[in-house]
Amino acid sequence: MKLGINGFGRIGRAIFKINQKHSFFNVVGINDIDNIENMAYLLKYDSTYGRFEADIKETKYTSELNIENIEWVDEVDIVIDATGVSENVKKLKTMLDEKRLAKAVITHCSDDVDKTIIMGANESEYDKKNHNLVSSSICDANAVAQVLKIVNDRWKIKNCFFTTLHPWLSYQNLVDGTVSSVSKPGNIWKDYSLGRSAVNNLIPKNTTAAKAVLEILPELEGKLDAMSFRVPTDVVTCSDITIFCENEFNLKEVLEVFKASQNDFLTVNEESKVSVDYKMTEHSAILDAQWIKVLNKNTLKLVVWYDNEWAYARRALDVARMALNG
Repeated sequence: MKLGINGFGRIGRAIFKINQKHSFFNVVGINDIDNIENMAYLLKYDSTYGRFEADIKETKYTSELNIENIEWVDEVDIVIDATGVSENVKKLKTMLDEKRLAKAVITHCSDDVDKTIIMGANESEYDKKNHNLVSSSICDANAVAQVLKIVNDRWKIKNCFFTTLHPWLSYQNLVDGTVSSVSKPGNIWKDYSLGRSAVNNLIPKNTTAAKAVLEILPELEGKLDAMSFRVPTDVVTCSDITIFCENEFNLKEVLEVFKASQNDFLTVNEESKVSVDYKMTEHSAILDAQWIKVLNKNTLKLVVWYDNEWAYARRALDVARMALNG
């Protein structure tokens, strides 16, 4: 199967590296607005994941701002758009309607896609015939939705709140500045704290994670909310989840249920670990058994870890594989 990657930033490069490891696709085209020399350099040297050593097949590289002008698009079976640019969603829809593309996956949430898929939560809802433009949602939702689905199916969630401890992102400031100085075009926050130094602070902020989870689990509407902290680490996110359930349970039962639910997307860890120990893990969610807490037989505290770049990139590839294979 022939894959094209549009956007060769953190997620795009992780997609390429993971695919190189597993050989899911033949990557025949890469597009990014920056020059090929700089992209090759960043592929080889990575401050987070280390040096990339691999024999790479010849791959076409283009540098087009407009996705509709990419010359290799007609040669691929599917495109993963890893730019996060909303404008590309509409352009991809046009390209799909014109039969220039058969399938496309985007690595962010959008109301304009045919379907949003989180592996381990709602992949059974994928319709190969009608779902041609698919979103792989966001990293936080890929972790939390799986966990909440298991809890809700078993013990019926009455209310839930979760907090994501999310590593810094490239658009944040290294030193204190105004919110208008944050390098995320078209996104000006009202909360001045979001212009503060990412390397020195825990920064509380709103998050779209709850909305993204509700798209997958609409039965939790009115029962779910979330907030986030940007934390001064480079990678690996932790979600701290508190759930009040209708049905009763105990600690042993909770652990047994999650152990029985392990799959390619969710696993359970029983060792004492810190965030760096989860770097380059490919599971969307790793439940930390050490920190499962039960209060009054119906209140549950869970700690879930995930590599917000690497694991999420793997899921984008999984969604692309499913989109082609059905």
